[in-house]
Amino acid sequence: MQEVNLKVFFRKIMERKFLFVGSVAVCLALAFAYIKVATPIYEVQASLLIDPLGKSRMLGESKYVDGAVGQIATEKNLFNEIGILKSYSLIDKALNELDFQVSYHAGNWLKQKEYYGYFPFSVTLQDSSAQLFEVPFEVAILSDVEYRLTIKGNKFYVSNPENGTKHEVDQKLEFDSNYRFGQEVSHDYFHFTINKPTYNVVSEDFMDKKLAFKIHSRDKLINEYKDKLKVEQFDIQADILHVKTTGPEMGKELAFLDKLTKHFIKSKFNERDDIATSKEDFIRKQLEGINDSLSLAEKRLENFQKTNNVVDLSLSASTTIDQLNTLESERAQIELSVKYYSSLSGYLNSSNGIEKIIAPSVVGIDDPLLNENLIELRRLHNEKTRLSYFKGELSYDRNVNDKQIVETTNSLRENIKNLLSSSEVALKDKNSRIKELEGKLNQLPTSQKNQLSFERKTTLYDNLSRYLNQELAKASIAKAEDIADTKVLDAPRMVGSGPISPQKSLIFLLAFIVGIIIPLTWVVFSSSEGDTMDKLDNIEAISSIPVVAKISHMDNATEGSPSWAMLVESFRGLAASLQFLVTDPDKNIIGVTSMVSGEGKSFCASNLGISLAAEGKSTLLIDLNFRHPIRLQGQNFQAGKTLSDYLNDRAPVDEIIQPFSNQPNLHFIPTLPGEKNPHFLLASPKLKTLLQALKYEYDFIIVDTPAVGLVTDYLLISKFVDIHLFILRRKLSKQSFLNEIQILKEKGKMENLFLVLNDLKKIPSINGYASAGKGGIPEGYKLSANLKTGEKSGKN
Repeated sequence: MQEVNLKVFFRKIMERKFLFVGSVAVCLALAFAYIKVATPIYEVQASLLIDPLGKSRMLGESKYVDGAVGQIATEKNLFNEIGILKSYSLIDKALNELDFQVSYHAGNWLKQKEYYGYFPFSVTLQDSSAQLFEVPFEVAILSDVEYRLTIKGNKFYVSNPENGTKHEVDQKLEFDSNYRFGQEVSHDYFHFTINKPTYNVVSEDFMDKKLAFKIHSRDKLINEYKDKLKVEQFDIQADILHVKTTGPEMGKELAFLDKLTKHFIKSKFNERDDIATSKEDFIRKQLEGINDSLSLAEKRLENFQKTNNVVDLSLSASTTIDQLNTLESERAQIELSVKYYSSLSGYLNSSNGIEKIIAPSVVGIDDPLLNENLIELRRLHNEKTRLSYFKGELSYDRNVNDKQIVETTNSLRENIKNLLSSSEVALKDKNSRIKELEGKLNQLPTSQKNQLSFERKTTLYDNLSRYLNQELAKASIAKAEDIADTKVLDAPRMVGSGPISPQKSLIFLLAFIVGIIIPLTWVVFSSSEGDTMDKLDNIEAISSIPVVAKISHMDNATEGSPSWAMLVESFRGLAASLQFLVTDPDKNIIGVTSMVSGEGKSFCASNLGISLAAEGKSTLLIDLNFRHPIRLQGQNFQAGKTLSDYLNDRAPVDEIIQPFSNQPNLHFIPTLPGEKNPHFLLASPKLKTLLQALKYEYDFIIVDTPAVGLVTDYLLISKFVDIHLFILRRKLSKQSFLNEIQILKEKGKMENLFLVLNDLKKIPSINGYASAGKGGIPEGYKLSANLKTGEKSGKN
């Protein structure tokens, strides 16, 4: 992975600091404009305290929901309450009392604001007529009594009041007409009346604003509020619910939550009334038969007493009568229990029967196992509601819960079956004992037997009637209680001190970040795509490799011009630096290379040779680039042998060395392209012999080689080179080249490695020389003709 030089990266950022400043300024300006035109959104909240067990009431339920409106279903599940609050039906009831079907707007083409409870006019819809939905009706008030109505639409929905549906109309609608306030506006697609408000409206509040209103379908309104309504539990251990909604008009949202919470509490009262009514109906149904039997028994006793003298029963007969009364009361209780068990079994077979089950204690049944089974079944149904809310109908946990409900219901059915069986056994036992006691009574005289029979039945029915009337009275009293199990803890109010959207601080922060990211991304990608170094004059700050010279850029200028003189001075500085570096005459071989083709290595190699020769140094330029040899224009080299001929034993050394025109101190060993195996020639022992022999005959030997980044030719000869010069060219060399050169230096053990920066635009002081004219330009000093401008000639 390519390393990132942080110094260069931050330098590029600083070079483009005005781009960053401009980008941040534009983004902040756009953020400011967005905040100005964005519609503010407010959040309102109400808090409800739920009493799951009704303990806040005077006649609250016990563990087994005894007394009051005793029924297992009275225990409330918070997740059920959340579902009820978000239910379609409850939201429909709340909206039914609010005038939300028409929304009022004012503003301009850039920004529209919704109003509620304060507007220059109000709209009354004719519910029995068709209405046009979601198309703005523009109203221009012409005077206190007249206005102009304008409608434009292409595709819209129209209601059908006969069946409560709506249908799409795909056609163009244009309507423009004047009306008087209070006058009916009738059309095939709409029917309403626009009136002046009963309250005072300051006209300046709506000056220069376009007034409009929209009609919304009821289904759309309900679904919108259902989607944005949030009901959350305050804490997992608390019975407090937070009810929240959001909207652009805070007054509307406050009114909606107020109506929603009131209807929710009202529904709880209705639910409790239904429970109490269910209990009352059950008791009254039992009382009907018992009261009839009691009346008949009392009448028979009264008739008997009128026609017969009252008999004074013996002690034995009285004891028998008491036992018989007790047994008959117990039998009646068992018979009532049997009816309850049969009713309970029927509820279990109903899909929503768990909500209607009456507590066993209502009919005098105190069976802990039955109560526990009912409570467990209720708990599992509550858990089913919670799992459906959080994990969905098809979740694994919901599937497990369904199985548990089935198992508990089956267990409850089995329990009821056993209770019915045991009740039948007990009933038979009671009947047997009653029959036995009745046998004893049959031994009494007829008058005593008849008197005992009438008194016994009267006492039995009277006891049952008293018990059931007591239960009925408790149910009626509880039904009359006006203490709610649910109360409003906090009335609807705005959350915070202002709108929750747009969030100014967050938007400005994001705008600032985006303003930084946009130019930063450009810097990163521009670096990663090319990583081309536009400037080389600060390269010493980002690389540890020393820079030995800086070669100036020269346009196509004539010889002797200032730019030409600057270029000459650049190479004179490079030559001077090399003379300083070469302290040992035996280490005078200079290798010139680059990372890629076109960086000007051949240009620098040839002109460095010219500069050294001009200083009076005997110099030899060797072309070791067998792939793309140097082509020097303006030099009349004699056709002869080349380096390839020498290495292939086709020519001696003295036949391959050629003189350089106008430079007696400069010689050149050329080569020719087309060699099939340059690696074989460069690895030849004769090349080492040649270099070792010539280094004692010349002050400097300059070796021009192929680019290192393309082939490995230079690595084969680097062991013979004493000083390594890597050429970097402005707008061509890349940042990554520095890392690669550093790696080559470490792996190839190139100790004397230096950089030459080529094609620089501005060089205030080149290699210690203040100007091109310092010391004068030697007579006869000429640059290599085809490489004067530093442009690539062929493939170097």
